[in-house]
Amino acid sequence: MKNKILGIIGGTVALFGLGYLIYVVLGFNAHNTALSETVFTKLDLPFIILMEVLYATLLTVIFSKWTEIKSFSSGAQAGLLIGAFIGACSTLELFATSELLELGGVVMAAITFGIRFAVAGGIIGYVLGRD
Repeated sequence: MKNKILGIIGGTVALFGLGYLIYVVLGFNAHNTALSETVFTKLDLPFIILMEVLYATLLTVIFSKWTEIKSFSSGAQAGLLIGAFIGACSTLELFATSELLELGGVVMAAITFGIRFAVAGGIIGYVLGRD
């Protein structure tokens, strides 16, 4: 149980830290149309942190209950795949139903989510593998 909690904490820190770096500091944002500047006007950190906790919890549950991932490399590989799918699916929905992003934004989201989840998955896998 201790390793799962530490995995969730480590995954949350990685997801939030890389998300802040990628989206706020470097400015890589999937929502890349002029309309998105008028829609996305706030940054509500408590709910962003909650989202990252839920993502890290999802990875921890998947890794510990169904896949038995217990190393950094296997966690990073699984995290990359899961993150790329989550990023692509969530932005494809917006692409298909709104004018908030272009197709390039879908690709960018898949890549950035994949990177973030690969690092978080690696950390979670490493922590779960510690005895």
